[in-house]
Amino acid sequence: MTITVTNQKPAILHALHTISCTGDYDPMPAIQQTLIDPLLEPLNPNAPASITDAQGADLTGDIPDLVLSCLGDTLNVAREQTVKELLGQTLIHFDQGTPLPVAELFAVQAGQQNKMPAPSPRVLYTAQADVLPAAKALLAGTGDESAFFASIAYTFHPDTLGFWFQSSAAFDDFKIWLSQQTQTMASALPPATTKLLNDFTALSLKGLTESLLVRKDDADANDEHSFARVLVHMLMNYAEQQRVQASQQNTALDSGVLPFTVGELFCPRSLVLVNVEAHARATAAKITGEWNLINQSLASPVKVVSNTSLSKLTSLPRAAARAAALGATQQPGQPGSRSAQVAFRKQPPSKLDLFKDITRVLRRMGKVNKSQNIFRTTMATFLKANRRNPDDFNKPGRITSVQYMPDLHIYIDTSGSISEENYQEAVMMLIRIAKKLNINLYFNSFSHFLSQEVMLRTENKSTAQIWKEFRRIPKVSGGTEYTQIWRYINASRVRQRRLSLMVTDFDWQPPSTRQDHPKNLYYAPCSAMDWSFMVDLAKRYADSMQHIDPSIRQRLLGMVV
Repeated sequence: MTITVTNQKPAILHALHTISCTGDYDPMPAIQQTLIDPLLEPLNPNAPASITDAQGADLTGDIPDLVLSCLGDTLNVAREQTVKELLGQTLIHFDQGTPLPVAELFAVQAGQQNKMPAPSPRVLYTAQADVLPAAKALLAGTGDESAFFASIAYTFHPDTLGFWFQSSAAFDDFKIWLSQQTQTMASALPPATTKLLNDFTALSLKGLTESLLVRKDDADANDEHSFARVLVHMLMNYAEQQRVQASQQNTALDSGVLPFTVGELFCPRSLVLVNVEAHARATAAKITGEWNLINQSLASPVKVVSNTSLSKLTSLPRAAARAAALGATQQPGQPGSRSAQVAFRKQPPSKLDLFKDITRVLRRMGKVNKSQNIFRTTMATFLKANRRNPDDFNKPGRITSVQYMPDLHIYIDTSGSISEENYQEAVMMLIRIAKKLNINLYFNSFSHFLSQEVMLRTENKSTAQIWKEFRRIPKVSGGTEYTQIWRYINASRVRQRRLSLMVTDFDWQPPSTRQDHPKNLYYAPCSAMDWSFMVDLAKRYADSMQHIDPSIRQRLLGMVV
């Protein structure tokens, strides 16, 4: 089809739009304003712009349908060529011969603006030659945001909506602004949206990117004041305000939008927040690995979006990569190795087995500045006089140094599947371990409720005294729920630094949604009850946790060898 355009003012498309987060979700007005209206703006205001085909038929009213037909799940070659011809005649910066689809028209426009040839088998873009220089130029104020956007789009082609921030400090400024804005509309926000926004303000953009899943598909999360709608609305408003402010004060921008694909621009299923400073200071290999991981996550057929917690786009492949790296570097028989992941004990662990496992984990966690787990070492030295013979310089004195290991926090399963006998066995096992380590313990019991945290002072006490302390603590009862403990640990940096040990029978099924599993949470069997049955439950639990923590088997202390 040959298109003829007359009396049209050549345009530059701008990706910023404001789709309201109230009422029914309707992106069409924003699409019309952002994509269609600029193509139909007349050069002479006294006459309309005209777009006709080879037969002279008026196509002006068909432009929205033509553009939208190029944004479906399948490629319409004829429509693609028609729309590219239209864009080539109506936009200042557009190459209608580009091999890229119309869905990436913003990337093509940015590439043409910066005189970057379209990517092809003979024109390859890389992080080393393109992304790094563009990031450094944008950070230094000598480059344009469009060049940074085009370099990423031409190198990696991610099917997502991105927002760039000059640095982690710039992202922190946005979070402060977001909190102020959401406070003014707090009464209108659903509790789920409020919680997710609060979780969002806890994110840190110190790395290259932070990515979130916000929708399962185009029909998901479109309710009034949903998290997906509010967050994108706020990001767009902030980017627009920053642009106006920078123009008025003649200063450089510190944030903006990265419209990688048109479909994601108006109804994003995922968001990628980009730290320009981190890109400018990173290696090319790290940048390539990060964006390849994002593309791998976007291509994954399984995308679970939670209504109660932030769903990070790359959390599952990152966890799988960590597990694979750990398995490759560890020696056989140690945590993280293949044998440790698959081989369960045929007999219940002894007190010594559990003690060795807990000690090994504590040593791997390293020293801390202060804790209840005090580790004292005494060494001979001639720098200090001997206490019994201070005048004898040939006899060394002794120096005692104090170091602190991470605290030990115990969570004992007291649900209905745990008998009183099992509970007492678990408590006695912990008492023996605490006495051997000679430390104080933090303690909670849990079912589908979590008891109040208590610190048990077990150091230098007899078994009878410690048991008496345990008997004074009320224990909860009911069903079983692990995620409350995960959230409880993740809610406090102090608790995150402890070695948390959940003593349980593993009779629980994790949710289908991805959750943040605490880094230092481990599991131990509650007793010897029926060992083969408990191993079956532990295997089922480990298998069903693969989408949350692929390396969960190495956290089952006393279960694997």
